[in-house]
Amino acid sequence: MTDLYFDDLHPGQLFVTPAVTVSEAQILDFARVYDPQPFHIDRVAAAQTEFGGLIASGFQTLSLSFAQFFRLGVFAAANLGSPGMEEVRWLLPLRPGDTIHAEAEVMALKASQSKPDRGVVTMRHDTINQDGRLILTVTCLHRLKRRAARA
Repeated sequence: MTDLYFDDLHPGQLFVTPAVTVSEAQILDFARVYDPQPFHIDRVAAAQTEFGGLIASGFQTLSLSFAQFFRLGVFAAANLGSPGMEEVRWLLPLRPGDTIHAEAEVMALKASQSKPDRGVVTMRHDTINQDGRLILTVTCLHRLKRRAARA
């Protein structure tokens, strides 16, 4: 299912991504550049924290989840970018060797009054690990093109 536009969506519509496994090397590489906190970059220090070991940055979890969603290609033809996110919640850590997938549900649709060629879709993006546990949730606004009027 690709090339969906604003007009093709409805509340309750669900998109499920393929799973991806994260390695320790990926966690370390990301965190050294973008989130150099001890529990993300230092195995020994991480073992002494409440996490009991190395964990991925929440930003990496978010990035991986969104990468998997956009790889589905469902908005490839209509995507106009996002005006923002709300309610980002990191519920459980992503650990080396974990496998995650994302589920994105259409929550609401609002056609633009000032620009009738587009609309904003509110979606809840959930990230779920290999044990079926919810580890991240975020509400994202997606600006999408509308289909051209048919003659």
